[in-house]
Amino acid sequence: MRTSTVDLVLKNSKIFTYQGIISGGLAVKEGKIHKFLKEPELLRSDKTIDAKGHLLLPGIIDPHVHLRDLQLSYKEDFYTGTCAAATGGITTVLDMPNTIPRTSSLKALREKKREAEKKIVVNVAFYAGFPKDINEVKQIAEQGIAGFKIYPHDPMEEINFQDEKQICAYFRAAAENNLPVLVHPDNLETIKTLQSELEKQKRPDIEVFLGSHPATSEAKAITRYSDLGVKTGCRLHICHVSSSESVVAIKGALEKGARLTCEVTPHHLLLTSEEIRRQGALAKVLPPLRSRDDNVALWAAVLDGVINVIASDHAPHSLSEKEKPFPEAPSGFPGLETLLPLMLTKVARGDLRLEKLVDLTSRSPAKIFKLENKGMLLEGYDADMVLVDLKEKWRISPEKFHSKSKFSPFKNWNVVGKVRMTFIKGVCVMSDEEILVPRGFGKVINVNQ
Repeated sequence: MRTSTVDLVLKNSKIFTYQGIISGGLAVKEGKIHKFLKEPELLRSDKTIDAKGHLLLPGIIDPHVHLRDLQLSYKEDFYTGTCAAATGGITTVLDMPNTIPRTSSLKALREKKREAEKKIVVNVAFYAGFPKDINEVKQIAEQGIAGFKIYPHDPMEEINFQDEKQICAYFRAAAENNLPVLVHPDNLETIKTLQSELEKQKRPDIEVFLGSHPATSEAKAITRYSDLGVKTGCRLHICHVSSSESVVAIKGALEKGARLTCEVTPHHLLLTSEEIRRQGALAKVLPPLRSRDDNVALWAAVLDGVINVIASDHAPHSLSEKEKPFPEAPSGFPGLETLLPLMLTKVARGDLRLEKLVDLTSRSPAKIFKLENKGMLLEGYDADMVLVDLKEKWRISPEKFHSKSKFSPFKNWNVVGKVRMTFIKGVCVMSDEEILVPRGFGKVINVNQ
């Protein structure tokens, strides 16, 4: 006899938990996981979905996404970007501040939120750049941002990155508001010097690009900013770690007591600089793709727990921009729709444990960025979930992306593992690549409120 009413019963699924895979189903009530079920038919439900034996995972949380919009909406907007996220099994994205206008003031942050609320179909939280007036840090923090982002290689803030005293003041302000600082580890002066030297040598454009962004510069920046983090008590998150030298620098920082987490991207795990030489600007990205030895070192750091998160660094551009001469073409490419399939393929090949993948893409980012009741399938947690077919083999076809950015360095890669459904608080927002909810269905998350 059915005794109670819930909003959704998902039956005939294999549910990932840290105690093992549960065969059965679960019930969702008021957006939360209500109960795991051995016999779903015992609960009365407004809606029942047959999972057809597929695997249910916590929704992916991607803490490094460029949704663009505003004056860059020709590259991507909040609707197309979050549709791409939903198609990739990503239920929460954290959006970067290097937009136009830059998100480094209360006015710009509020404008961004207002625009997002009208368009998003998944959860979105925002980062900010440091404001010109350091006294505004507290006001911006109170808006529920997930952290502050710095770009020493291309400053968006009114900060002199050669002025240690000024950096420390901002780091202390972030620490006082209990927010992390996200670091793009590089150095503008190093880039300019090396670029000038290589251009004088008449080196090819691609070699100038690769040579002016060396792994040594990235590693030195990690050491420098982590030392300042220790000095100021500021928590840091190092973005898109790309080299073996950076892994060594991160280990050294942790040994010195740095409050430090870090991320790696699928492209730095799987691709080398040969792709830039082969595909040209389509594979141009910062930091650059590096060597096979760096791939190996990054995988070891993932498996050893040195690297905490796998993030997409989804950075869409128009194809016409990427087809410009190499020096003029922007860096970056889309990644929301390829992150999970690429990683599930590593799981299928036995190179990555499923539990580790969930740690890297759900539980760990939820913990690092304080996203309450997300990142795991537990009773009382938000029913943000992704249903995947672990067995389906398919080929990556960028022309089918929901993103406006219809290219990828992973074009024609064969992968194993297909996202079937994506749920936000128990509502199916995407099924078999079709978006089922209207613009504005998603919610802007205020992290510290």
